[in-house]
Amino acid sequence: MKTVQLFRREIRRVFVGLAAAWLACAVLASSRVEAQTPSTTPTTAPPARAQAWTERTVEMFGALPVQDGGRIKPVSTYASFTLLRLAGRRTAHDVSGATQQPVEWLLDVVFFPEDAVRTDVFLVTDSDALTAAGLTVEGKKKRDRWSYEELQPCLPKLFSLAHDYDAIDPKVRTTLQQQVVDLAGNVMSFVRLARFLDFARDGDPTYSNALAILPPPTGSPAGAEWRTPTDLLAKIGPDAPLSAEDSAALSGLRTMLSQRDRPTSFEAALATLHEHVVSFAVARGEYEHVELERDYYAANPLGWSLGAFLTAFLACAATWLRPRNDVLRRVAITLASVATALLIAAIVVRCVIRGRPPVSTLYETVLFVTACGALVALFLEVIHRSRVAVAVAAILGTVGLFVATGYETLDKQDTMPSLVAVLDTNFWLATHVTAITIGYSAGMLAALLGSAYLLLKLFGWKRHDPSARRELARMTYGVLCFALIFSTVGTILGGVWANDSWGRFWGWDPKENGALLIVISQVVMLHARRAGFLRDHGTCMAAAFGGTIIAFSWWGVNLLGVGLHSYGFTSGIQRALWTYYGIQWGVVGLGGLAWLLERRTAKSVPVLEATRRAESAAKQRVAA
Repeated sequence: MKTVQLFRREIRRVFVGLAAAWLACAVLASSRVEAQTPSTTPTTAPPARAQAWTERTVEMFGALPVQDGGRIKPVSTYASFTLLRLAGRRTAHDVSGATQQPVEWLLDVVFFPEDAVRTDVFLVTDSDALTAAGLTVEGKKKRDRWSYEELQPCLPKLFSLAHDYDAIDPKVRTTLQQQVVDLAGNVMSFVRLARFLDFARDGDPTYSNALAILPPPTGSPAGAEWRTPTDLLAKIGPDAPLSAEDSAALSGLRTMLSQRDRPTSFEAALATLHEHVVSFAVARGEYEHVELERDYYAANPLGWSLGAFLTAFLACAATWLRPRNDVLRRVAITLASVATALLIAAIVVRCVIRGRPPVSTLYETVLFVTACGALVALFLEVIHRSRVAVAVAAILGTVGLFVATGYETLDKQDTMPSLVAVLDTNFWLATHVTAITIGYSAGMLAALLGSAYLLLKLFGWKRHDPSARRELARMTYGVLCFALIFSTVGTILGGVWANDSWGRFWGWDPKENGALLIVISQVVMLHARRAGFLRDHGTCMAAAFGGTIIAFSWWGVNLLGVGLHSYGFTSGIQRALWTYYGIQWGVVGLGGLAWLLERRTAKSVPVLEATRRAESAAKQRVAA
């Protein structure tokens, strides 16, 4: 018994240490996402822009509508994701070292390209890519940011390599090859923006897809493409004169370019252009959600939700030190509830902006799964008052939003894109995808509850109160039942959708196989529990392992890049996925260890009781 207690004491110390390390890493990672370290690269010439952009200029330019990726969005969104794609973060530093937000950076690129080319904005994760292009990398780190001016000597070789590597299947490219392709694409995007107002090009079509901020001609049908200044310049001629509104738009842009050194005059010219473009967008019904999207990103509800979830986790940790303090429990529940409400509000706003159900992209499924899991966990806490469910809600919310942030940073694409044709149906998105995603959410929550049961039991939680453990096991069992219902319904609806779209109900596609694997595994767990093969401990171990099955179906099969569902492929998540697998399998292993310790303790109790009885009888005989 002493050996077992000593082992459990050491395990507790290790767990507390790991929890502290995890929290420190989480806070550090959160602070590094928007790191604003000034550039240390010396400049060789003074900046052309003598004064900072006015607040009103930044606001109006960011509110301009632009067509990108098949939808109308604010320039602020376009600038944010463009900078994230180039620099790996949403801040830049101008040639004087001042921190710039995305819209300020884009204004510099468009109106002061001579400054922008000297800004360290291109993230190169491996300098070997530049070495392969023939550039000397002395004075720079292996992972560092470079300016266009620094990259310019190697651009011909870089584009040549990128052309060759682009012909290779992305799934078999080496890391170096992918880095070259990505860097060449980022440089080309920057060049298009920097030459956006180069009117001397006489309509060079090479750069015609940068910043389409000019509405289609009056009378154009719905869905007509917006245009860039290059598009208008290409049509100038005796047989195709510009319309009055197009001439006014070009004139406004020319005025802004000529007045770029005069902040007041520039702001006035921008106000005229803003009014002209927005009025046309409103008349076409294409400005309806532009301001809402700008306000959504400015408010950052997901960031506030993550902070509230993280604080709720700290409050839960405090309740572990003061288990009888009900005030801390109420604070934790309140914080987790506020965080969940912010997350749900963010999802609702995104649905309004897109006019879609909340599960049309992989990124949105992370938000939806997190919100559903946290909501159910809070509901369980209200019913059972176990103090465990609220901690699970906080952990699930924190991890889920960290995953969403990491995915956004990794993918570097607009998280509200236009859908591929096969997904362009609100009915099936609202039925099949929503149902299957709720099944994912419930399954992941059951895995987390089961993991909590196994770890808490290993650490001796409520050792003298078996009813508390049984309550947690019952929660796991109930959530598993909930998960099976939605997983089954979602899988069947998926077959109906497949029959409607592809003419067959089932085709053994990897994604279909993953969904079926979830259903079969949950059916096996529940039947084994019902038949008595699994009890509380075994059910929780099975639920914890089931989390890896759900993760494989949700993300893992997308890594295969094959099948009719390959539109969901996302590169770069394999390491994170295997990390989760390792954690869950480790928890299952610890659950097995806890079971062995329990068996050992149970076997030693009768022996100890017999020894005590024998000693007591011997003492009585001596006394007699």
